[in-house]
Amino acid sequence: MVGLSPRSAGALLAGLVWIGSPAARAEESAQEISRKSRERGALDLLDLTAELRMVTTGKDGVAKEQRMVSSAKKVGGRIRSLSRFTAPPGVAGVAVLTVEGEGKGTEEISLYLPKLKRVRKIAQAQRGESFMSTDFSYADLGSQGAREDSVTRGPDAVAEGRKCFVLKGRAGEGSPYGEVTLFVDQETYVPMRVEYRDKEGALAKVFRTLKLKRFQERTIAAEAVMENQATGSKTALSVLKLEASKLTDDDFTERALERG
Repeated sequence: MVGLSPRSAGALLAGLVWIGSPAARAEESAQEISRKSRERGALDLLDLTAELRMVTTGKDGVAKEQRMVSSAKKVGGRIRSLSRFTAPPGVAGVAVLTVEGEGKGTEEISLYLPKLKRVRKIAQAQRGESFMSTDFSYADLGSQGAREDSVTRGPDAVAEGRKCFVLKGRAGEGSPYGEVTLFVDQETYVPMRVEYRDKEGALAKVFRTLKLKRFQERTIAAEAVMENQATGSKTALSVLKLEASKLTDDDFTERALERG
C-alpha cells in the first residue's frame, strides 16, 4: 500500500532516516527525493511484521473493519510484500503477495482466495479495481504511482503540518491514474500526502499520513487515510503492533500463499 505502500497496502520499504543540512536537501533533484521516498515508503515493513487495521467508512457513515498481518523482505534483490487478512471471518485467510518489478517493470501482484483454494494474478487491467472493498486499489499496493523519469520538483509546501518537498509526475504504465502529486516530508522522506488524478485530470483520491512513529531507527506512517473523492468514502489504516519478522524467503512465494 503506499502507500499502504502505502505501499503498501498497500504498498505497502526500507531505509534509515536520512539526515543532512537544509542546504543539501534544497539542492536534491526530484529523482533523488523520489527514490528515497520510494525506498522508505509510508509503511516501511522491510524485515518487520505489523498488525494492521483498516476501517472503511462509506458516504452514508457506515463503517466496516478489517485486520491483517503484513511484512516485507528483500529476496533476490527485489522487495516482496505479504499481507494476510485475519478478520472478519468472511475474509480471513485471504492473502496478497506483491513482488517489486525488475528494472522499470511493474509489480507482480498475486491474490490467494481460500474459498477457491487457488492463487490468481492481478492483471494490469485490474490494477484500478478496489482492493478488498477498501478505498485502496491494487495499483496502490505497489509504488507511489508516478514514473520516476517524469517526476519534476515544484515549490516546497506544508502538508499535514510538516515541511515537504513537492513532486509531480505522470502515472506509470497500466496505472488507473493520469498524474500523481507527492508531498514528501523533508526530515523523514515519508510521503505525507499523495494526490491522485484520473486520466481526465480530475482529483480521484487523496492519501494522507496522519501520525508518524519511530521504530528501530526508521519512521513509518502509524496512522493514514485514503480518501476517495468520487464516492465520498475513506479507508483509515492504523498500525496496531510492530515486531521483527520471523518469515523466511520461502514465505514470500505463491506456494506459501496456498499453505496459509
